[in-house]
Amino acid sequence: MTTPRELLAKVYATAGTRDWDAVEALIHPDFVLYEANSLPFAGEWRGKDALQRCAAAMYGTWANTKLEILDCTGGETHAVMVIRLTMHPKDGSEPFTQTICEAGTFEDGLLRTLRIHYFDAAEVAARA
Repeated sequence: MTTPRELLAKVYATAGTRDWDAVEALIHPDFVLYEANSLPFAGEWRGKDALQRCAAAMYGTWANTKLEILDCTGGETHAVMVIRLTMHPKDGSEPFTQTICEAGTFEDGLLRTLRIHYFDAAEVAARA
């Protein structure tokens, strides 16, 4: 049986290729992605295409971004992707970097929920 860690790693590897049909095949029909209410791309993103829509909104907030996967860990029911995200504000100010953790839960071998946790969501909102 595939572990939550392996499943989340596969979702991120597939999303990295921008093959959104393949990503959707890994996502539960009742999928929900949660972003902090203080962020410009805040809220609950629902549906199999939610990851794609949220990614477009997040990347669209910045002039440029660099995403680096640092680690993935997990247990029986959850997996967490640890990511370094470097964001370049559209106003031309200096880029900044934060570590974020994206915690997923799984149901029937599919990604059911994803909660995004920024080191400092207030800084992200202020610099957007």
